[in-house]
Amino acid sequence: MMRVDRENPNKYFDESDASYEARKIWYAFKDAVLYKDRFFVKHQLLEILSKYVSENIVEIHSKQIFFRARIIDDSCINDHMVYKCFSAPEGERLDISYHNKSNPFKGLTKEASFVPPKNVKVPDGRANPKYIKYLYVSESPTTSLFEVRPFICDAVNIAQIRVNSPLKIANIAVELDLSENKNATVEMYVMRMIQGAFSKPTNNSDDYIPSQIIAEYLKSLGYDGVRYNSSLHFGGVNLTIFNHDKCEAISSQDFRIEDIKLTARAAFGCADNQGDLAYIKDNEPLYLDYENLISTKNNISLKNIHNVKKSNIEKEKYKFEYL
Repeated sequence: MMRVDRENPNKYFDESDASYEARKIWYAFKDAVLYKDRFFVKHQLLEILSKYVSENIVEIHSKQIFFRARIIDDSCINDHMVYKCFSAPEGERLDISYHNKSNPFKGLTKEASFVPPKNVKVPDGRANPKYIKYLYVSESPTTSLFEVRPFICDAVNIAQIRVNSPLKIANIAVELDLSENKNATVEMYVMRMIQGAFSKPTNNSDDYIPSQIIAEYLKSLGYDGVRYNSSLHFGGVNLTIFNHDKCEAISSQDFRIEDIKLTARAAFGCADNQGDLAYIKDNEPLYLDYENLISTKNNISLKNIHNVKKSNIEKEKYKFEYL
């Protein structure tokens, strides 16, 4: 079992030697970049990373499209195309037809849909140090929406970002088979820790220091960016592009958030009895109903879920098939 969210220096009873060794390497790296060496770091973890990404390079060609979202709040009202076309004072108003097909920007302006302008000082990010502007994009518009963490009824701008020059990307968003793999190496577990650093949600800027050091190291090796899994959208993938001059915003649209769906599974041992809440699928609660099980094998799975009508139970119940 791999645990990336607990900084326990001791070995877990069910942990492999490779996993334990990887955690020690990761904690030593975090300690070094947080409290000892912030620049020109030399560490075993970076050597493992260098070898790994050299075997997992993604080549991005010109004209490839990615997506970038931004919540539309009071701070950017004057950067919206509706304002620029209809409400801006004389001299600032754009002489274009907002509704014309030739106008690809129906949300924020081209500039406001891209990285912040030069006069804006950006805070620390997952990959960028303070004040250094990198371009954060997603491979799908859905992932870009999740990344800005909108609330219901929020207005969100989604821009299409086109790559204008070829990019060599360090890819850490690859599948690592660790669950049942007894031959998993220390290097594989170290890469899982690095994946966690880029994917774990956090509101503490100090948590970004290790991933920032890793991003700067990859940049020093000649990579144009890093590709990693989204921390907010399961299956989603993000990219951080170091040189944003190789890309540009080519369109924008407004979207209004109407609903946000969640799926959750009860932790092991928390849903064992008849009627227990076992699963929430797309916001709908699902309850265990042992009376309607169709098999008696030992290993429970939530693979197939079916509605079950029970006249003596007011709430809706569901049955779970065994594998």
